[in-house]
Amino acid sequence: MQERYPVHRWLLVAATAGLLACMQQAGAQEARGASIPYATPDEALKALRALPHVREREENDWVVLQDFQQQVFWSVTTPANGWHPSIVRRELVSHDGDASVAMQVRCGASKVACDALVETFKASNESLRMRAKAMAEQPSSVKD
Repeated sequence: MQERYPVHRWLLVAATAGLLACMQQAGAQEARGASIPYATPDEALKALRALPHVREREENDWVVLQDFQQQVFWSVTTPANGWHPSIVRRELVSHDGDASVAMQVRCGASKVACDALVETFKASNESLRMRAKAMAEQPSSVKD
């Protein structure tokens, strides 16, 4: 059975590394107030593909784009996806040493399907958050 959402080991590793880098930067900005500026999946793909710091991967009827500069993860449905047309924006954020995932969803499927999409990503976000938190809590070096 294939996963219905694009959570892959490479995404978790990259996201965790990005979170750790963000947590080390003083005054890291949070995703509060961030939104999805794209009206359609095609518009999102066109704009995101034009950015030189975005890496793209297609899997399980999703196009997953990672913006390394902003540490934002975009999941965009393909026409074959049951949740099409939908866009999910996720960003790892840190507040007072605690990791969280800020998520925005633009879903063009039925309400029932969109509710399922949100719940699926919430479960994925919690897994991502727990892994990022565990890695952030590991000491970076052993003290004498």
